[in-house]
Amino acid sequence: MPEIMLRRNDQGQLLCYVPKKDLEAVVNGIEFDGDEQWGGTLSLANGERFFLTPLPARPKLPLTARVSKL
Repeated sequence: MPEIMLRRNDQGQLLCYVPKKDLEAVVNGIEFDGDEQWGGTLSLANGERFFLTPLPARPKLPLTARVSKL
């Protein structure tokens, strides 16, 4: 299970950083993006996809989390 870091840039885009690959990419899609559930499948601009166990509320960013690669 890789570990990722999520943050927002100055333009408000959600970014995903994968330390093991030294890769940072824009998150193009997130399965659950509401105040009551956040996470699920994350689709990155480079085509990679990860699964983040949905959280019960929108988290404060930056966030470090363990994910599964899809």
